[in-house]
Amino acid sequence: MSFEINARTQLLGLLGHPVAHSVSPYLQNHLAEICGLNQRYLAFDIADEESLEDAVWGAHAMGVRGFNVTVPYKKAVMEYLEEIDPVAEKIGAVNTLKWEETGWHGFNTDMPGLLRALSYDGVEIKGKNVVLIGAGGAANAALCAALEGGAAQVLVLNRTVAKAEALAEQFGGAYPFVPIRCMSMTDDFVSYMASYGKEWIALQTTSVGMHPDVNGLPVKGEEFYDHISVGYDIIFNPEETAFMKQVAAHGGRAFNGLRMLLFQGIRSYEIWNDVSIGDDIAETVLKGMQEALRK
Repeated sequence: MSFEINARTQLLGLLGHPVAHSVSPYLQNHLAEICGLNQRYLAFDIADEESLEDAVWGAHAMGVRGFNVTVPYKKAVMEYLEEIDPVAEKIGAVNTLKWEETGWHGFNTDMPGLLRALSYDGVEIKGKNVVLIGAGGAANAALCAALEGGAAQVLVLNRTVAKAEALAEQFGGAYPFVPIRCMSMTDDFVSYMASYGKEWIALQTTSVGMHPDVNGLPVKGEEFYDHISVGYDIIFNPEETAFMKQVAAHGGRAFNGLRMLLFQGIRSYEIWNDVSIGDDIAETVLKGMQEALRK
């Protein structure tokens, strides 16, 4: 990629801690180059929450066009926003900021990013049984995507049922016609799944199996994987997780989280620039991201 930085270059960025591992600068700068926009995207490591407010308002003072926000500030940054998109309100977290005349506006692109990734890979959620693994921060967007996508029902699996139930309660009111069942990893969830057939879509939202613990499995037991027709892991390093290997070994289709990252980043880019990015451009950027991660 080649850029000419000049006095008209627009600045975008990422706020989080840590951010040195992020592939977002590659993604966003590549998009800007392909689309011919004079923009530069940088990652800013904000060491503590006390510095977050200074970063947000300092960025506006310098004319920054917009930001992505990553852990641990997706909730904390909402305090400084003039307006929050309804999807971000449901999820309770913001990962994209855009400056408007009235102030910073917040969006969550994780949910639409996941839905577009599923569609890109030919996975249809509507009318399907979905099992959500985990009830942490990443599970919010995944559950919202399953409900928004029209799942027949969602089974939330987590080590503690109370946390899963809190997640279900958060979204239940907005989607009253989709049953959400919560079970712990020690419950007989396999029998429950079997009673609804063998075609389940699994959304894996925990960090189990992420580098360097590449052999970790979020759900143990062969029988579980017999019921999974599609397994989507939010992890993209390693490229093929132990969870994905199990899904594939039992005849299911398995995908990692790189496309979700790609499409949530694309949605942020679309918000900042009021454009629409097609799958042809997405495919070009995806190949570049894959090559960069393999180096």
